[in-house]
Amino acid sequence: MKKALSLGLYVIVPLTGKDWGFLPAFPAPDCYTQEIEDYGNVGNNVLAFAKTVMKEFAQYNNTLMFTAANELAQLDKNGYAAFPCVKAFVRDLHNHQAQLYSREGRVPLIYSDVDTGGGAARKVVADYLTCALDSEADAVDAYGLNVYSWCDETYPGDGKADNFQYSPYKDIKEDFKDFSVPFIFSEFGCNLGVFKTKCPYPDGRTWPDVKHFLGEDMGQFMSGAVAFQWSMDKEEYGLTLSPGFLAGQEQKVYKKYHVNGTWNAKPSEVDQCSFVPSDVAPMEESTKVQRQRGVDKVVDWSAAWTNEPFPKNADRAARYLDESLNHLRSMP
Repeated sequence: MKKALSLGLYVIVPLTGKDWGFLPAFPAPDCYTQEIEDYGNVGNNVLAFAKTVMKEFAQYNNTLMFTAANELAQLDKNGYAAFPCVKAFVRDLHNHQAQLYSREGRVPLIYSDVDTGGGAARKVVADYLTCALDSEADAVDAYGLNVYSWCDETYPGDGKADNFQYSPYKDIKEDFKDFSVPFIFSEFGCNLGVFKTKCPYPDGRTWPDVKHFLGEDMGQFMSGAVAFQWSMDKEEYGLTLSPGFLAGQEQKVYKKYHVNGTWNAKPSEVDQCSFVPSDVAPMEESTKVQRQRGVDKVVDWSAAWTNEPFPKNADRAARYLDESLNHLRSMP
């Protein structure tokens, strides 16, 4: 983290684990309250993991955000019935930070969603996770979309060689142009279409979409983007393969285009957070989305459920993790 700071880099840190401390794609509330054999209580373990990570990284000024969860619906079709667990997790993380830090010392929480393309599902999930149901604590502070849809150099139309209105980002703009919280591409960058290559990339990735989402087409509401990914693996999205791999390949678009630092939207143009249990239409939309995705159990996203404000034993488990980390640090 100190090395990243010396390079001027901020870091977005995940709060869920892969084998332990994860949110399973079970229909709510099981994704947060269930006891799993040889694993324990889901809520206890994910909170213990998250609290430990928070304690480690909150001390650094270049911790930009914590990711509460990432692409939950990609884990299983029942992920669409598990979003109330994300809100419960976010609520408990916000409450935990409120106990420990002043408002100035808290790190924002973001959810990163897979881009499902145009249609209701993408916006319904975003509205649900960013708006308060039981309290302000259950709403994420920012929203991320993992986007891999700009896979051609240009999208011509109406006599123009490159017309944004014909691009796959047009629908994203329609969904999020008046969004109520900061919005980023938490992952972006195709390696398909004209970018389909074999390792190594002969000329580097050119990122032709940056000028659109940081420029005049989307720059009014975009707060940034994270190019995926740094190191090369079998999926071949990586920017680097070995030391010097990108030598001479200047990423000119990143020097030319910058996030708009001025919020110039009128209050009347910004979405009002009205996604509450009394709003019948959004609840019908969430039910529709779940049925379209074929979940095993359709869940009422408006239900106010909880086992405890903090699942019991979570603090004790977090202390155990702290002790284990300290033990590891003391080893030669």
